[in-house]
Amino acid sequence: MPGKLRIFISSTMEDLENERASIVEQLRSMNFEPVNAEGILPNGATSWDRISEEIETCHAMILLGGIRYGWIPTSGPLAQQNVSVTHGEYLAARAHGLAVLPFFKNLSYKADRTSEDAKRRDSFRSEIEEWEGGQFRSTFTNVVDLSEKVPAAVVTMLSDHYQRDLIAKRRTQVESAPPPPPPPPGQVEPPVHLARSVAEGKAILWVGSGISLRAGMPSTDVLTSELVRSIREKAAGYMPPPVGSGIASVTSDFELLHSRDQLLVKLRELLDLPGGVTPGEAHCHAVRLFPRIITTNYDHLLEAAAAKETTGHTLVVGPHLPSPPPEKYIWKIHGAVDFPEALVMSEKDLARFGAPDTGLEAALTDLLKDAPLLVAGTSLRDPSILRLFRALRPVLDGYWTIIPGDVLGKARAADLRLQPVEGTLESLLAALAQPRP
Repeated sequence: MPGKLRIFISSTMEDLENERASIVEQLRSMNFEPVNAEGILPNGATSWDRISEEIETCHAMILLGGIRYGWIPTSGPLAQQNVSVTHGEYLAARAHGLAVLPFFKNLSYKADRTSEDAKRRDSFRSEIEEWEGGQFRSTFTNVVDLSEKVPAAVVTMLSDHYQRDLIAKRRTQVESAPPPPPPPPGQVEPPVHLARSVAEGKAILWVGSGISLRAGMPSTDVLTSELVRSIREKAAGYMPPPVGSGIASVTSDFELLHSRDQLLVKLRELLDLPGGVTPGEAHCHAVRLFPRIITTNYDHLLEAAAAKETTGHTLVVGPHLPSPPPEKYIWKIHGAVDFPEALVMSEKDLARFGAPDTGLEAALTDLLKDAPLLVAGTSLRDPSILRLFRALRPVLDGYWTIIPGDVLGKARAADLRLQPVEGTLESLLAALAQPRP
């Protein structure tokens, strides 16, 4: 399956420049791939051919309607159809079966209604509204208003059966198209001690959400947006608490107004991206290189990679590691969606997770006192995990992948008694997989 969900952003340029930029940032924060004309690099094709190629490899479209109808090309296919570029993008999206989310900017009473451009703008809006008896559409006043409505609409699209089917079909179709080659990974020279320990099967991997985000799994911003939207159905004007434990605070508020069961439904929807998400190369490297893996991720991608590579890892869920532990295991200390009793999401869950009687700290201390640890794909900002790492400092013999040149990352690594390794998770795992002399 393709990786990230690709969403094409279509609109006129000059009157909606700020709105387009806002949507790009929001989609990136949700770990979706925004595609727009500004980001399309030339490849020798004509402008419309290049745009058409991008639309053909997208899974959905966000369509913005502003005060203008837009430029009508004087040559090429759009000139023959006598439609604007935005109108042509919309028609191409429909032809390829993309799910389309239209947003119309409210027109002031002073807005032009009589010029040819204005008449065509209004006719285009009517065409969208009348398509198949009217589809989802929304209006917005300004960029702030739009920035609240787009994430909610995208999440709703992912939970709507009809739209999910469209996206799943598109992702299956797009899969057959050859993906663009990935950028070459930066060269990483693994620390000698770490490389030797990995080769001997002694090292332990602690991996966070970064490994799954790169495979195309949506970020927690998607879940947060949906929980906030649902909370507002019962508490209008609700805003996520400015202090607290981030998503755990929103999760707690959702549970109070809805239920734990409904929370699990929302989480399953997030993890079940239409068309699916499959393990990336980093997941496969991880299970081949590390017999013992600890993760805070809820998703199934590490288990799927272990099954694909037939590595024989046992799944351990929750804070308790069996004694004696399996020879190979994936230890999901924050639980998993299929094990709701062990799931750590709300403030109450975090308090239970950090309780001394769980034995988690003691188990990790015993585990790590003789084994090097590689920490990757995590910012180590989760309070429950940061607390653990501070407690484990006396026994840690660890390494942490950080962005090259990240001064703060180096300082935080030193504070946690971890040695920083500058480079990406993928490049380090690829380097560790190379035969050593």
